[in-house]
Amino acid sequence: LIQTISQHQSSIHRHPTMRRSITNLLARKLITMPRLSPTHTSARLVQRLVPSGSHVVEYQPVMTVQCSSDMISDDPAYRISPEHQPMMLIESMEEGRIEWNEETEVIDRNELLNVGTALGKIDDGDDDGDEEEWTWQAYLHDDIEGESQT
Repeated sequence: LIQTISQHQSSIHRHPTMRRSITNLLARKLITMPRLSPTHTSARLVQRLVPSGSHVVEYQPVMTVQCSSDMISDDPAYRISPEHQPMMLIESMEEGRIEWNEETEVIDRNELLNVGTALGKIDDGDDDGDEEEWTWQAYLHDDIEGESQT
């Protein structure tokens, strides 16, 4: 297996136009409501930051969510109260064309969606892979009233 990986990496070096990224190996990434902590079960989709059909790049913010109060951070200082529902900015770690599911276009913005709920997909334009779950990063974000949560 190690030899196969080394051979694959060598072939990447021979192709200067190919980026060294796992996103090149899989064509479609399924966008789901992310699990932001081991205890996290649901979140409210507050805003999509890019429209369907847009090209997104790695580290681009794609949505804001308000987490359920069961999302617990490693640092208790981020928790204002036991009922605190932090706002989070979600960045995509995938590159490609984003397509939001039509069903989630009409959801009630007050509705909590379960972690893992399919929200859309990111397609890199290749037809060489199956749908896989996307990778993302999340950051604390200002709440609805504009008060900082840090």
